[in-house]
Amino acid sequence: MKSRPPAVEVQVGMGVYATESPPCRARMRVSDDDFRVTELANLEDLKPEESPGALPVYRLEKRGTDTLHAARRVSRHLESRVSFGGMKDKHAVATQYLSPTSTRSRRPELIEEPSFKAELIGYIARPFSRRRVLGNSFDITLRDACDEIKARIEEAYSLCGQRRLPNFFGLQRFGTRDPVTHLVGHALVGGDFEAGIRCLLSEPRAGEEAVVREARVMAASGMYAEALRAFTERQDLERMAVRRLVEKPGDFLGAFRALPLAIRRFFVHAYQSYLFNRSLTKALLGSLDISTAVAGDNWTQLAPDGLTVGEVRGAREEPIAGALPLIQLVGYSYRDYGSRFDRAVMEVLEEEGVTPREFYVKDAQEISAEGGFRRAPLTARGLSYQLSGMNATLSFTLAKGEYATTLLREILKPSEPFSTGF
Repeated sequence: MKSRPPAVEVQVGMGVYATESPPCRARMRVSDDDFRVTELANLEDLKPEESPGALPVYRLEKRGTDTLHAARRVSRHLESRVSFGGMKDKHAVATQYLSPTSTRSRRPELIEEPSFKAELIGYIARPFSRRRVLGNSFDITLRDACDEIKARIEEAYSLCGQRRLPNFFGLQRFGTRDPVTHLVGHALVGGDFEAGIRCLLSEPRAGEEAVVREARVMAASGMYAEALRAFTERQDLERMAVRRLVEKPGDFLGAFRALPLAIRRFFVHAYQSYLFNRSLTKALLGSLDISTAVAGDNWTQLAPDGLTVGEVRGAREEPIAGALPLIQLVGYSYRDYGSRFDRAVMEVLEEEGVTPREFYVKDAQEISAEGGFRRAPLTARGLSYQLSGMNATLSFTLAKGEYATTLLREILKPSEPFSTGF
């Protein structure tokens, strides 16, 4: 009998494992150095010399801080907004790229702060963006692992090579130890900004200190001035929103718009991710084969680099050998093509009481989400590992948008993922 995922994973839609083995004890992220991630990007057009209109590109290496906060600090040094390709883990040593968006930015050779350094490596014509990202390479050390760690790794690697591991959005996609971002997103998609802000401010999180728990109680009671004084600097988003409610009581849309645009969109994307996870879980529980596309699927072809894919092919096009099946990310452009995965998505939408058109948010159009497609199986290359006593170091490369913890959960199956280091 397969293990059942822990409650926190089920909360975000990850309701099944592909591997058959029982849980394996291990500790992740004993230090930031135990989790290393390096962004792979297309920089073929990078120029060594500055030219009129060109933008500087920085290689950012950070540790112990998230991408948004590091980018915000770099932005201040450059005196320009910055653009980057994707979020990287906070508790890790992560290397990625970014650039200013203004041609009038400052251009220091090196920016250093305690939690990061950013080194100028060249120049490009347009701001660095997600389109340039190919994938991410990982080197992850598991410490004090169970005696069966070798067998657990080989089982997961084998299924991954067969394209039988589900391509779930990992817990990091939802941002907190007690995931509420998708709940905020659900409220926003429904146009209920008050419910969304109340969820952000008032929903309790595990492990928070007493003063923060009290601040949330105050916010739930509408005592916003008191909550503003009680929230600590760590609750920067809550402080932004509650400050607006102090200034203009009842302006929940304004409180939402007090948050950075990337964060506003993040909530809706978290809800999309939750719907995808639930749909993939439903498909797997229904014994659908995710390893290859069949007639009626939307599908695509994996490129020779093992990371990128070709164009999305329609459900009426006969899949070629080795085609990857795709599942739709729900958005206002979602269309039910009648595929085996669409049936799962439609069942989830009915259970959630939401329709695709609601992802066009009339009163906050900047967070509207069109939707798209995502690979059903996790695709990885360069799978390898090394054992040293009770420790194991895993190395592999994933396509952009795929999560290392989605692979690791199949190996460890922790009952308390965050305590394990997820």
